[in-house]
Amino acid sequence: MKSKAIILVLSVGFLVVAAIGILVKGDFLNGFKEGEKYVKGMFPREGSITIQDNQIYFNDEKMTTDSDKKSFPVLSPDKTRVAYYISDINNESVGILELKTKEIKKIHLENITFSSVNNLEWLNNSMIGFYAHVNPSLDVYCLLDANKLQVIKEYYGIGFVWDSRKENIYYALPQPHFSNLKGREKIYKNDQVIFETSDSESILKGPYISENNNIAFYTKDINAEDEVKLNIGKVKDERIVINKRVKWDKETGAITFTDNSIQIRSDSGIKEYKIDDIK
Repeated sequence: MKSKAIILVLSVGFLVVAAIGILVKGDFLNGFKEGEKYVKGMFPREGSITIQDNQIYFNDEKMTTDSDKKSFPVLSPDKTRVAYYISDINNESVGILELKTKEIKKIHLENITFSSVNNLEWLNNSMIGFYAHVNPSLDVYCLLDANKLQVIKEYYGIGFVWDSRKENIYYALPQPHFSNLKGREKIYKNDQVIFETSDSESILKGPYISENNNIAFYTKDINAEDEVKLNIGKVKDERIVINKRVKWDKETGAITFTDNSIQIRSDSGIKEYKIDDIK
């Protein structure tokens, strides 16, 4: 009787171990080829990029040895290259590191004036977005070709955002803070103006764009800066058609569209509002 109980316990144990093995294989190892590196023997790391002692590391492996001052490292979508900003007072550039060969190529940022770097991102496996601050009322966004190693295009404005396919870039062009000139502020789609403010308002934040070309942004009255309006509309025929334009005394954070609602992310958290209820 005792031996039967032992056999039963062992059988159950084997079944539990087998089930755990299936779960581990299915949940943690599925999709990873034999020979790939694993972290602590179980969890695979798809690509960790860090800078330590001014050198770039990929999955804890040292990839560079030069003295260039490096920052903002980002891994390409196909995980074959790393783009990073090289700060040199005489020759600022973006470095392109080939992970397989450790070869480094550079895109020189010639004739582009900026005071600090905001962001560096891969738009696809060959195009890079370089985003920098120019002055209190202006930023610059540059398109870089990682294959041809050249600057393709420069956009000047604020609030740069791409559509979901990374085909069109939207941004606002405000009036300079240090200028006495008055004029209408604009929202652009690539090089084309798709919206202009009235003479008495300015763009506070935005634009924010959805997958379906819904768009939102905040404006304020230049004569009463505490009066903010939320504008919600859609991009149609290369212009913005405003559907909602309401006085907004709530948070003014980044906007994300979700079905028939918007989510606003601010310092106080994320709040959701149904578009039909906004009045």
